[in-house]
Amino acid sequence: MITKLDIVSAKYKCLYNSMLYLNKGSRKLNDYKMQGFANLREKVDNLPENIAFVPSFISKRSTCLKIYDKLYIFLSKCNLKKPVDNMFDSLYHEIGHWLHFQQMPPKAERQMIWKTANKQKIKEDISERAIQDDDGKEFVAEVFKKLVKGEKVDGELTYLYYLLNGPIVK
Repeated sequence: MITKLDIVSAKYKCLYNSMLYLNKGSRKLNDYKMQGFANLREKVDNLPENIAFVPSFISKRSTCLKIYDKLYIFLSKCNLKKPVDNMFDSLYHEIGHWLHFQQMPPKAERQMIWKTANKQKIKEDISERAIQDDDGKEFVAEVFKKLVKGEKVDGELTYLYYLLNGPIVK
């Protein structure tokens, strides 16, 4: 029996493979990916084989999805037009999700931990985006991005990142 999740899984697999195929000859996208992955290799031990770029007219947002045991990273091409200082922010954020999905505590456990978090401090020290969910997933990805960029994170927030099983950054 085919479930709704099977259909969604097939849809994203097809979209991902289509975007990889359409973008494989783009020097600009390959250079972006090579440089971004080179930066990340200095900071983490595990990276995905590939990422798919989505035209900005389809989506200005980047995303990382987990469906069954497959992880997909889609980056919006609008990231290529960002200033050098934050050109790779979305890549780092989505790789943070990708790594976190592989070692993430159960949702109920994340929600319990997240209930104790100082959301105002997180909003001020990390970002508005970091408090946009009920289980700390966005917080982990945003802290990961900061750590990869070499930015300092307060001890209290680093401990929260640890409790949520945030990926280790060298």
